[in-house]
Amino acid sequence: MDKLQAMKVFCRVYEAESFKLASESLDISRPMVTRYINALEEDLGAKLLHRNTRNISVTHAGKLYYQHCVNILEAIEEAEGELGDLTHQPKGRLRLSVPMDFGLTHMVPILSEFSELYPEITLEVDFSDKRVDLTESGIDLAVRGGDLGGDHFIARPLCSMRGYVCASPKYLARKGIPSHPRDLKQHDCLVYTNAPYAGKWSFKSAEEEFEVNVKGSLLGNNGGALTRLAVAGSGIIMQPDFLVERYLESGELLSLFDEYETFTGQFYAVYAERKLQPKKVRLLIDFLVQKLQSPA
Repeated sequence: MDKLQAMKVFCRVYEAESFKLASESLDISRPMVTRYINALEEDLGAKLLHRNTRNISVTHAGKLYYQHCVNILEAIEEAEGELGDLTHQPKGRLRLSVPMDFGLTHMVPILSEFSELYPEITLEVDFSDKRVDLTESGIDLAVRGGDLGGDHFIARPLCSMRGYVCASPKYLARKGIPSHPRDLKQHDCLVYTNAPYAGKWSFKSAEEEFEVNVKGSLLGNNGGALTRLAVAGSGIIMQPDFLVERYLESGELLSLFDEYETFTGQFYAVYAERKLQPKKVRLLIDFLVQKLQSPA
């Protein structure tokens, strides 16, 4: 038995609380995961996991052994990292999840530059606005914006964002310019359905804070598509700066209600809360922080 590999398998089962998820994230068969765990228990003479057809639970011995495994594997990771620093050749597959629009506008050039610097690291990028479970999906690192929810993870800030309410000159010439956010109730609004409160837009000023229920004949789950629809004159949008700035600069969109603050937020590099963190993940996190916090 490869004891180190068995330790890695046990740690992954422990963290994922699933043989199936461990096999998928480690890219080995489920029977092989079972064989590693059985071999460890036989070698140690102790039961590490209780399992049945539905779930698993960790024994007291399993909890103690996990901590020892983490320390051992972390020491190996650190040693390999130091050698990697000497050879400048970090390797392996790195699975990354990024939001669709932010990924296309901001992440693509950064990831391209990262790949040139570290050609031995294989980046597998999932462009999606769907939130991923970092434990179950096998994703090494996710870039997320807005409310991070209650997952068990570590989040490092990358950059800030703010929302704008915009419409095209064509739409405003046809429908009129709303003088107050509450006038949006009489307008065609392009609603982003992936927002936590779709159809409810928030506004804040020094004097007041309120929400407006908006609606329209076009809804969508992609901010970039809604922005293009707004440019075409289909309605009014509330979208983040990284999507609308170039259209505001070109005059294809006009900003409304600048005296009000809409939504603000941060993008974060998010990764599972575990002691073992591969060097390639640390490299990418530091690279994203450098590029997005101090853009060239």
